[in-house]
Amino acid sequence: MSAAQPSAPVDAARFRDAMRRMAAGVSVIATDGPGGRAGLTVSSLASLCMEPPSLILCIHEASAALKVIEANGVFVANVLAHDQAGVSDAFAGQVPQFRDDKFACAEWRAAGSGAPVLAGALMSFDCRLAAHHAYGTHRIVVGEVTAIHGLDADAEPLLYANRAYRRLAAA
Repeated sequence: MSAAQPSAPVDAARFRDAMRRMAAGVSVIATDGPGGRAGLTVSSLASLCMEPPSLILCIHEASAALKVIEANGVFVANVLAHDQAGVSDAFAGQVPQFRDDKFACAEWRAAGSGAPVLAGALMSFDCRLAAHHAYGTHRIVVGEVTAIHGLDADAEPLLYANRAYRRLAAA
């Protein structure tokens, strides 16, 4: 048996093109505390484990919101409902009128941690920053879930695939 030969690196543009075809849920990560108030849109939120209840997400190292999340040590992962594409766009910096204050795009209340919970979100996970690890251009962020808000059983998630927002359809 021969050893596997190292393969050529995957072209970044080809990788990006392949990944954009995967459907992903859309979330707004929001924080508030001594380090300030900040938020950003992500499509990289996933459960990590049940004990303790925790989730992971990925944030670019250059993100100003990442530094604020690290300073505050808390965040809320607001999973967007199908009718909240405008909130996603605002927190992605795509809506000029909300660039100075992204939080003005919607209604918010404070979670137990003090981080912002989005009104009408599919669900919101109040998290304590449990760990973060650098990898490539991003930081893998681990949040220990301390509370869950919302959990609307009838609402549909906002999805993003192939550079557009999508909705679920019955099979």
